[in-house]
Amino acid sequence: MPTYSHAITSTRRRQLLAAAGASLLGCAFPGGAIASAIWRQLDAAVQSVGQSEILDSGLQLTLPLVAEDGSSVPLTVSSNGLQGRRIERLEIFAPNNPTPEVAIFEFGPDVSRVELMTRIRLSESQTVIAVAHTSDGKVIVAERAVRVTVSGCIAPAKSDPASEMKARVRVPQSWTTGDTGEVLTMISHPMITGLAADASGNTPSERIIRSFQASLEGEPVVKAQYFRSLSANPYLKFQFAPSKAGELHFEWTEDTGRKVEVTEKVSLA
Repeated sequence: MPTYSHAITSTRRRQLLAAAGASLLGCAFPGGAIASAIWRQLDAAVQSVGQSEILDSGLQLTLPLVAEDGSSVPLTVSSNGLQGRRIERLEIFAPNNPTPEVAIFEFGPDVSRVELMTRIRLSESQTVIAVAHTSDGKVIVAERAVRVTVSGCIAPAKSDPASEMKARVRVPQSWTTGDTGEVLTMISHPMITGLAADASGNTPSERIIRSFQASLEGEPVVKAQYFRSLSANPYLKFQFAPSKAGELHFEWTEDTGRKVEVTEKVSLA
């Protein structure tokens, strides 16, 4: 398999842009400026590991073929058949959104296999792209086309989230040593995009949950950076195999700096 240095190849670019409904000439984007910006972001995702072999298998991206409501589209990312490789970083893009970045995830050593679920916003029909970086310097790209019936960027903005940051977490009562357990997290937050007017006709400033992290006894399990293309009430389900018992600490941070923290116990049988 060929090795690509510092960028996705032009052929791969054409394939992905065609799937996303745009060409390198920018036919779907005035003047091509937005297309160029998107590719700078996608290239940066690959460049961050230097010389990288681009793989097109081992990562499965699942979304509905048709999304009736673009403001909350379920997304699942799974890794399979990586033959000892571990995904350390995962980036999700919705290239036709006003903000193409959706989320960036980083995984600690207790996450040997990615099985992640969340919900995203899609402004229009497009191809969602996932870029994963493995522990041995490989890059895996996965794509999924989605037809959107109602744009996720035109829903009326909700009220100020000052009183709405309430987190919920569900973890197994106990883990068997070496076995994987499922963790479910959600925080109540409207994720104001700054793109849509509220009921009074005003367009409030962007205000979102900017980051999330889960750590076990101070060691990172999952870290995430969120963008406004993530749905309201950010939801994240993931799996990991704890290497030890202790306190599993969760923290959400709004772009104002306000935080919500929850702690759960990990017990090993």
